[in-house]
Amino acid sequence: MKGISVFVLVESHGQPYDGALYEVKLEGKESEEAAGKAGVESPLPVLDPVFEFFDKSLALPKHCLFGGARLDSSKLYLTANGNPWPHNKRLTTPKCFVFDTVNSNSISALNFQHCISPPKAAKSVSALMSAYGMLYYLACPSCAPEIPKPSFECYDPATNSWRRLPPCPYRTMHGPCMEVLGFAVCYGYILISFYNHNESAAMAFHIDTQKWHPVQVCQSKDAYPFRGRAVVVDGMIYALSWRQGQVIAFSFSRDSDGNCFLGAAISLQLRNTSHPPSPLRGMRTQSLVHLGTQDFCLIQTGRNEYSIEHQYMRVTTFQILHKGGARVVRTLHSSVYQVDIKGGYFFVDFAFTPDCKDIEPEEKDCPIVPVKTESLSTLEDNKSKEDCR
Repeated sequence: MKGISVFVLVESHGQPYDGALYEVKLEGKESEEAAGKAGVESPLPVLDPVFEFFDKSLALPKHCLFGGARLDSSKLYLTANGNPWPHNKRLTTPKCFVFDTVNSNSISALNFQHCISPPKAAKSVSALMSAYGMLYYLACPSCAPEIPKPSFECYDPATNSWRRLPPCPYRTMHGPCMEVLGFAVCYGYILISFYNHNESAAMAFHIDTQKWHPVQVCQSKDAYPFRGRAVVVDGMIYALSWRQGQVIAFSFSRDSDGNCFLGAAISLQLRNTSHPPSPLRGMRTQSLVHLGTQDFCLIQTGRNEYSIEHQYMRVTTFQILHKGGARVVRTLHSSVYQVDIKGGYFFVDFAFTPDCKDIEPEEKDCPIVPVKTESLSTLEDNKSKEDCR
């Protein structure tokens, strides 16, 4: 694990730039915090940005909204939109860029590769997702001033072109204005997690048939919805829950009629992590990174209530082990970094490592469950609800 680089994409607010990319070199040894001791390095190591977005020469609107996803392990794709607030301005066509995080001579020489063909429509509130070598760009219901058309698109790097896809049937979900919180790529589907502060839901987009499927979710002790890009390892999906420092593990399956299911989630809480000089406050954000096999990295940040000059970022590596038939978390190393800011604050958008490819299981490996009859379905659903309490 030592020497692995994790790149962290952040979205800035109240600062001269819209976002930045940071590189963290992971430690290989077990830290004192992981061994159960308190404390943190003094002085804290300082993280400097590899790249700040966006340069004035790119002629982008002030205060851009952007999304990021990675393809081919090392290439970071960014979409940049103008901000419609506060006057619900109509958006112009966004611009898209590609950065290569590996083919550079040093951390300060990150390659700005080129612009790519822009999507057919701008999406102020959206999710940019990668799956099976393609990019998927989905608008959320809260887009201002209206949901764009097309609201869902796919980008093919081989042809440098976008094509429209069937829109997500938001109206079939319970509750208005569902937002995209996370996604997983598995068995030929893009599994998407939605939330609206009161209810959660999940939908699965089948890539080959281009059809949307509602997903039946076992609501296990408020573990769902999940956040960020999930990780699939040995048939189990690992993702961040809505609780800080908590990972959930769950399964995905379908029946021969195309109905999709998420199993009861198992909650795994990280412990023995480093503590920054001041607690992470405000809207705390985090991102899960897969490092290979059962190794993971968790990036966390939050506002610094004592200073507007810097913000803290906590980086924790851990393993998920099987002991006595149960899954447990073993913290390997936890560090706190200082990030200098010029007023304002930043959110963690997502993080990844070029040293580990995304695992995206093929459809032929999807677990198949028996089709439920109507009477049996009612009995099993009631039993499932009891089991999940």
